[in-house]
Amino acid sequence: MPPNVSYSDIRADDLRSVAQGRRSFWFSLLFLAAMVILVGVAVFMGWIAYLEPLIPSQFWPALQTVLALTPAVIWLVIFSLWEYKSDALRRTTFLLWLVTAALYLVTVSPLLAHVFQINEWLDLSWWSELAGRLLIIAPLEMFLIYLALRYGVYPGTVLKIRTDGPIFGVAAALGVATMVNLLTSRAPEFSSLGQGLLFVSETALGYAVLGAWLGYFLGQARFKRTNTFYLAAGFLLTIILHALFFFSLGFLNARNLFLSSLDGLILAGLFALLGFLLLYWRLRQGNKAFMHMAALVEIKNEASSPKSMLEDVMHLVENNQLEVRPSPPPPPPLNSYDPGDEIDELESLKQSWESLIAEQEADK
Repeated sequence: MPPNVSYSDIRADDLRSVAQGRRSFWFSLLFLAAMVILVGVAVFMGWIAYLEPLIPSQFWPALQTVLALTPAVIWLVIFSLWEYKSDALRRTTFLLWLVTAALYLVTVSPLLAHVFQINEWLDLSWWSELAGRLLIIAPLEMFLIYLALRYGVYPGTVLKIRTDGPIFGVAAALGVATMVNLLTSRAPEFSSLGQGLLFVSETALGYAVLGAWLGYFLGQARFKRTNTFYLAAGFLLTIILHALFFFSLGFLNARNLFLSSLDGLILAGLFALLGFLLLYWRLRQGNKAFMHMAALVEIKNEASSPKSMLEDVMHLVENNQLEVRPSPPPPPPLNSYDPGDEIDELESLKQSWESLIAEQEADK
């Protein structure tokens, strides 16, 4: 807990609300993964190769654009349909995707093409590609995603729960993936319909994992007030993962070591599966910690609040420590008259008088 925050400033209900989950996020990711698996099966079975000659050549440029947009649009639509009641959440995810894609086009893309000129030396050797991705491409792209999250959602109130960090991270990262796919739509990777489907699927899965983890680290900094170095270490980790993943993806696609044309998709699927499973485990552990903290806050507040006397009495009664005695019988009525009572009183008075006379005569 930060030094400037006391238990009186923290409410248990707020902690529980932060620890809530969003099934829409995981369902939309599962749906996207199912679509990617369907693409892989279609390519492997040859259905795409059979369908490709039926597409007129004049439709191919438009089809390339549709392919580049498809993964992000699928995820956004499924997520929005599930979160139809949360207008702010739906609008934020859409705007993050759109703004990040536009910023990539006017910032990162010109820097890579004209300032660093990576197209001229990136593919010269394996070490030049690895160095270029690790030192130039990955830092620029991940820094753009970080800026979109840091100044787009971090200061406002739309980031309400811990799962919102990965959600917004995926939205921003898919904006980068969409623009990368659009700019690569004229490259050899899009020479056929099957290769185009594989390329956009691999790219979308890779960027989705990286954006989700960057959003997770930003959410940790927001809700747990972690050290500044924690966020910096998380940002550095996403850069390393970005460089290694896309370097390995290019290496496998160029050599076809296992399954022809499906090596990259298998790598992207394993990367996404491992990344999101680990992210789910970390979010679950963090949510349990917040729920435990909420219970501790309630116990602390109950101990500091004064107890009522009625509560103590009820506690004694429940523990059988307070014996409830029967009430005494009511007194006789005042207007009731019994003649026998008066005779008894006169007889008693007579006996007392006679005993007194007897005592006086004995003294004489």
